[in-house]
Amino acid sequence: MAIKTIGFLSFLFFTACVWAQEIPEREFFRRMDLGEELMNKGEYEAAQKEFIFILENKEVLPSNLAYLFGRNSYHLSLYKQSINWLNKYLQIKGTKGQYYDEAVLYLQYSEDKYLEIQRNLSRQMIDELNNQDYDCGGLEKMICPVCKGSGVVIKHGAFGDTYHTCIYSAGEAFLSCEEYNLFMRGLLEPKISY
Repeated sequence: MAIKTIGFLSFLFFTACVWAQEIPEREFFRRMDLGEELMNKGEYEAAQKEFIFILENKEVLPSNLAYLFGRNSYHLSLYKQSINWLNKYLQIKGTKGQYYDEAVLYLQYSEDKYLEIQRNLSRQMIDELNNQDYDCGGLEKMICPVCKGSGVVIKHGAFGDTYHTCIYSAGEAFLSCEEYNLFMRGLLEPKISY
């Protein structure tokens, strides 16, 4: 009796090891269907876990997973990731894919949101630059960035070079720290007009 029990337990242990090493194909599709169901219910975090399980454990991914993962990423505000996966789906399936229309729609949504974020970041960076003073390092004067300290601006033309006194430094070659900061913000008015 003890030998049969040990044999049966060995069989169970062996089966568990095989199961742990090799996940049946149907398990991946079950989890993909579950992820889609969760996504359609608005449970995007839970759906993400199902999709990531498949990504981490399956060697060859089903093409529909690219669409599902991309769409779910949109709902999680992972717009760049969404764009990448939806583009991958469209590359694989083309216009014949089951989710073609939805993929194109969510790709547009993701691109719009991603561009909006990038524009806001650019605006924020410009605002930060415009609102911050350049640290002149204790210096009272800075080299004029227009004439590069020469006091003269040289324009090369078809009939030779023309020399003009720098309109910002008025030939001085330097700007005060305050003038330099105004120039960097695009607010410095020329001292000379031609």
